[in-house]
Amino acid sequence: MNNETTNSFIVQIEQKQLLLTALWPMRFEQVQQCKSWFAQSAVKAGTLAYGADRVELGLSFANESFTFCYEDYSESFWVTADSAGGAMLLSELAKEFSSLEIR
Repeated sequence: MNNETTNSFIVQIEQKQLLLTALWPMRFEQVQQCKSWFAQSAVKAGTLAYGADRVELGLSFANESFTFCYEDYSESFWVTADSAGGAMLLSELAKEFSSLEIR
């Protein structure tokens, strides 16, 4: 497992996902605005869905699909590769997360 410190998350790269640990507490309402986090990056935000305690955002990076997830109950963040090709890009995607400006 690799660890990489980012300006907003500590990123752990697993087999088919990034586990993200926020460096400061984030409110559920703030995470609902996550689509805007990717506006200035190479990651394209897609469909946003959320429920009572969960946010999911479809992402596209280098022609591969990913799903960014946040669960309020556990205060957990993660990104899942939607294909084997996406899993091969997780290190590059982690670098993109390091350049996000999260407010």
